[in-house]
Amino acid sequence: MTSSIILWSLTAILGIWSLILLSGHGAISIAGYNTMTEDEKKTIDEKKLCFVMGVCLSVCALTMLYMAVLNPNITITTKTTSNIIR
Repeated sequence: MTSSIILWSLTAILGIWSLILLSGHGAISIAGYNTMTEDEKKTIDEKKLCFVMGVCLSVCALTMLYMAVLNPNITITTKTTSNIIR
């Protein structure tokens, strides 16, 4: 039960943060970008950087969603998948 709550919470947080980044905002949260000087920041397209990071976070959020949905049936799903692969 606790793992399910954690998975769903992380999925929501990652999903919301990916939407913020996809909209072109939230560059302050990107590691390395917020420590650059103003001259270094001028050489980087902030909107593109936010978009790329937003896509990466969206992939992570979708993976977490997949894990949260399959959490109760993970042993059945794993067994089914391994039988299909064989």
